Amino acid sequence: MKKAFTLVELLVAVLLLTLLIGTALFSYKQILLNITKAQKSTFHEVLKVHQIRTSIESMQHYVVDEYNQFNQPMKKPHTFFLGEEHLFKYISLNPTFSKVPTLSSFECKENTLTYKEEPLYAQMDLNRPAFSEEAHEEIYWADITSCQFEYVVKNKHLHNLQNRLPEALQISFVESNAKEHTIFTTIKSDFNITYANVYELLYAE
Repeated sequence: MKKAFTLVELLVAVLLLTLLIGTALFSYKQILLNITKAQKSTFHEVLKVHQIRTSIESMQHYVVDEYNQFNQPMKKPHTFFLGEEHLFKYISLNPTFSKVPTLSSFECKENTLTYKEEPLYAQMDLNRPAFSEEAHEEIYWADITSCQFEYVVKNKHLHNLQNRLPEALQISFVESNAKEHTIFTTIKSDFNITYANVYELLYAE
């Protein structure tokens, strides 16, 4: 005759089964939570890279109104770019936060990658654009351990460039968790255009 399970044995079995199911559900929820966090982190990262590239690739010449010897207004094309190892400033036709051309910059600043912009034609010296206290500032990445910028001109990677638009630009930085980032952006400006072409475009009706 087979021995039957006692009530105590059945209760112990039910208790163990409940603990196993509870542990499995908790682990499943944690996995789903980690996946959701990773997806959100990846989405925000992709969005930031897109915003950076959009602003940089629209780097362009701009127009300054000047007067000739007869006091007649003339439109003059002007180029502004200041590129250093940890900072670069430029004129963006498609900035992140404004709908008009802006003076924009990226800077490796206090362990962050910081972006700044301000409308170009708003009370600014157009020959020497500079930020005011009203400039919009945004931190794109925080807690970075190293950061540098490189400017590509005729296949050469430079760490300093002034008053000339680069053909491409590279941002490299490392987060505190040792994750490396490289953002390479090609400038869409037409480098073959001459001043005669610019004047023709400016005065075309």
